[in-house]
Amino acid sequence: MPNKPRNINSENLYHIYNRSTEKRIIFYTEKDYSKFLNRIFFYSRETNVQILSYSVLPNHFHFLLKEPTSQVPNLAGQTAISKFMAQLSNSHTKYFNYNKEHSGRIFQGPFKSKIIKNDSYLQNIIIYINFNPTKHRIVKNINDWPYTSHHEFLNRVRGNQKITSENDYFSIYNYKKTIKDNLKIIKKMDLEF
Repeated sequence: MPNKPRNINSENLYHIYNRSTEKRIIFYTEKDYSKFLNRIFFYSRETNVQILSYSVLPNHFHFLLKEPTSQVPNLAGQTAISKFMAQLSNSHTKYFNYNKEHSGRIFQGPFKSKIIKNDSYLQNIIIYINFNPTKHRIVKNINDWPYTSHHEFLNRVRGNQKITSENDYFSIYNYKKTIKDNLKIIKKMDLEF
């Protein structure tokens, strides 16, 4: 049975996230993360979805995505973000099942989405996504976790591939200037996953 079409509109920003079934680890090695990051890059370009922020953790991920302008949903009512997420999830499921001798689904169902309604929430969600590994105590220092757009915001790109799109929503200067203040915000945010 197909999923119901989502209410995703052109030019809007969305916090998109999903977790593995049973909260199991689905990213074990550097190769697992690299494959997923490469697919993020590839499918975002293929669907014209803009990635403004991302974080990939051992059993879940977060994105801040922008639906393309005037994107006409396909016949099944699928938006560009839905297509991006379907391709990314299906691709990683196949990779995981093949390499980990597993069969069946690995994600906890369809991805979750929340529309970004104002600038304050936008700034908070970028920090929340970028610092998510510290929130979950995977690392104490965000500089020790390479699978987040935090490093791209500081112009520390892995290799020559930048996943995030250039945007006017959040300046790099502002990001650098407010990191300490934003760490306090992360602890106060009620966005448990």
